[in-house]
Amino acid sequence: MSESMRFGVATADHQCEAYDGNDDIRDLWERSRGITERGQATDFWNRYREDIDLAKGLGCTIFRLSLSWARLEPEPGRWSDDVFAHYRELLEYLRAAGMQTVVTLLHNTWPLHVQAAGGGAGLLDQDFPNRMAGYASEVARRLGDLIDDYVTLNEPNQLVYGFIKGFWMRAYPMPPGQAPATIPEEQMDAVLHLIPNLLLAHARSRAAIRSIVPTARVGANPLVLGLPRWVQQIVDRTATHAKSPEQLRKQASRIAQLGLVENGRVDCSVAQIAITHARMEQVLFSEPYFLTHAAVLHAADRTIPASRSGWKATIGVVQSSEASESVGARFPDATVLYYPDIAAAVAALGSGNIECLYSDEALIAPYASEGRTLTRLQGYTRHYAVAVPPGHHALLDAIDRAIEKLRAQNTAMPHGHGRATLHHVGRKSVLAPPDPEREIGASVLQIRKRGRMRIGIHPGVPGLCEADGRGGYRGLEVDLARAIASEVLQSENPRIELVPLRQTERITATRSWLQIFDKWRRTLAMFGTLVGTNWWNLAMLGKLPEFLCPRECVGTLDFVGLDYYWGVPSIWPGELQRLGAAAECRYAQAPVWPGELERILRQAHEQFPDKPIIVIENGCVTSADGFSRAAYLEAHVAEVDRAIAAGVPVEAYLCWSITSNREWGLPFDDNSDFGLYHIDLDNDPTLKRIPTEASARYAEIIAQHRAPR
Repeated sequence: MSESMRFGVATADHQCEAYDGNDDIRDLWERSRGITERGQATDFWNRYREDIDLAKGLGCTIFRLSLSWARLEPEPGRWSDDVFAHYRELLEYLRAAGMQTVVTLLHNTWPLHVQAAGGGAGLLDQDFPNRMAGYASEVARRLGDLIDDYVTLNEPNQLVYGFIKGFWMRAYPMPPGQAPATIPEEQMDAVLHLIPNLLLAHARSRAAIRSIVPTARVGANPLVLGLPRWVQQIVDRTATHAKSPEQLRKQASRIAQLGLVENGRVDCSVAQIAITHARMEQVLFSEPYFLTHAAVLHAADRTIPASRSGWKATIGVVQSSEASESVGARFPDATVLYYPDIAAAVAALGSGNIECLYSDEALIAPYASEGRTLTRLQGYTRHYAVAVPPGHHALLDAIDRAIEKLRAQNTAMPHGHGRATLHHVGRKSVLAPPDPEREIGASVLQIRKRGRMRIGIHPGVPGLCEADGRGGYRGLEVDLARAIASEVLQSENPRIELVPLRQTERITATRSWLQIFDKWRRTLAMFGTLVGTNWWNLAMLGKLPEFLCPRECVGTLDFVGLDYYWGVPSIWPGELQRLGAAAECRYAQAPVWPGELERILRQAHEQFPDKPIIVIENGCVTSADGFSRAAYLEAHVAEVDRAIAAGVPVEAYLCWSITSNREWGLPFDDNSDFGLYHIDLDNDPTLKRIPTEASARYAEIIAQHRAPR
């Protein structure tokens, strides 16, 4: 156990600072995709003193934050004196609290004018490295006397996912994304431009900072995954032995498309399917076409408590529904009974077998009569989307175009593109018509060859999908199904087969026997290309070819920073795939392997023997893989202690994060809450900071390291 290691906490500008009307790339990304916007966030902009005091109370002596480039430079070359003054006050408060300061310059977001540069090239623009170096220089000149350590780019190896996506991914996980029809080779080509640009941006920013503050320490914090060492060595060979960009472009199909086209009973399913993390494991989703809310149906004379914790009611849900997946978290102390469909659940409510029915408002609203009423649960929005098999991106693009066309005619459909990208900042619209010169996806070609489209529906919901009394169906989803068939078959009168599906079939009907290979296919995709390597550290070591890492970038770090959250000890089928949960922000499903952290720290010391090491981020959501946040922290700090005992120079350990925050557009729940102090971001206008078991345990860990032995 080291008494000299510093302990700290962290947060980041977009995730904690209240929105001020001045968009950064993430604001536009969240708005255009219809995902959770930051809004007031934790109001760190105004309440930073409170959070710094909380960190000091835990015993922390180091605090990491990021600066908002969009606030500091709202227009190209125009710097805000007021925003710089604010950050100076914040850093001075940290110094007065006895805190060492770690400042990140670009934490996964950047100004819109940076994205628009180069005709919308953004980070790919050849002048981006100089543009960022100018920003770094301005920060060092104005604030450098108050900054101890700089992080230029947060998790730079993750930024590639704004330019390439796996065949199983519904959308690009982060901005800016690319046009829907971008083929795998073009996606990889963007990555091959991005990597050297990021390395140059880091190297030139470091040079700019040190020209002003020669003693400044500058580094970065790549996200390191825990893999069996022999697996990591094989994966890294992909990058270190690459002979040419063309060789790497050929790998793109492994991650971006499937070799075999999967055919289920239906081509797609338009059947009141709410997007959930569990379902994203099985299918791809279109952009949302309908928005509803979680609600409960109950007797009019019964009151639903505002806090459901401790409420011991008997609640009914429909099997294989979103409600059946979330009922345990929403009603932790209730008795839950499951029914095959809405009609059976409503009958149970009428007979008194259940006290309320938990479902989507759209599904149960028609039954709110005859002494029954509906109570909407605040903060739980549901987005209905069309489901297609993994890898069918061409079909998905056609479905999105159909949704957009139908939306223009139907004001009841929500706006906000579930799969929209920001590639069009400074360019044309994301939903431009398909280019006839481009290759047509195999999924669309098969449907056109067949001459008709099979679309799954789930009748029984007035307004969405119900029998029309003439042997057919009517409703918004039926209209959408026809619009999809018209778009795919390029016909005003397409042949369409509407296939009624039971509740339990809405997802499975889109899949085939090929799904048994999902785990292997995803594993090969994730770790069979350059994207799966730890290319940042390989670049710093000078092990990458020059077309990936310009020589001026090699060794440009003053400390070794790393983020570690997840790992798997074996390659048994499905284990490596579980790491994909973290890449897709399904943190509660991600695999936890504390023991790998010691080895990662030892390896970092072997690779960079003359550099100090900082664990820049490590932390956990409310619980993951059987670990509570408190247990997670205790286990990982113990591994840091073991590394230090073995001679690894770990200077500091920073827990992510000091409070709950807005986690990159995710709904706020246990899957997105990393906070040592809990804030009910959706329902508490006072944003009260509430201590957790983890904050108490972290304080104990810090105290134990400070106690004389």
